[in-house]
Amino acid sequence: MNIEFLLLIGDYFRVIKKRDFLSDWTVPFLLSLLYFYFNINNCKIADTLKSLADHSISLLGVLVGFSIAVITLLITANTENIKLIKGARAGQINQYRPVSLFDLMIITYTYSVVMEIFLIIFNLFLPSLQILEGSYTLYANIIGTIDVLLIMHILFVTIRNITNFYFILIKK
Repeated sequence: MNIEFLLLIGDYFRVIKKRDFLSDWTVPFLLSLLYFYFNINNCKIADTLKSLADHSISLLGVLVGFSIAVITLLITANTENIKLIKGARAGQINQYRPVSLFDLMIITYTYSVVMEIFLIIFNLFLPSLQILEGSYTLYANIIGTIDVLLIMHILFVTIRNITNFYFILIKK
């Protein structure tokens, strides 16, 4: 299996700032805890998981398409703003590899695509889990909470990516 995506995930965690990490993970974590709490006595947790998986696949499919479109736009655009961000330093992955704002955008959007694809795969298999209909199980609630956490994480990463893209486009 091709596992180079692990390098991308590592690059993502090395280049994002602490405040970005907190916004990308803390708020989704709190929202997923809220999901867990609201489903603590849900006897129809199997139906809830199936519904969550069905809706998530559609949402994530749209996000994959959008993210790939933005990556394509970034790579093929030859505007003055794109030239400026290619030269603007945003940080570094290690002592030998500086990262430009352009690199940062490509890393975050590519990370987003990889995570979205993994979540689509996860949600495709979610309905096949053997969860008893009409009964609450802690196992089902934990699986659903993890799914919500990762989906919310991707949504918050996408919001940050779109905001960064907006400021790159309108930079005067």
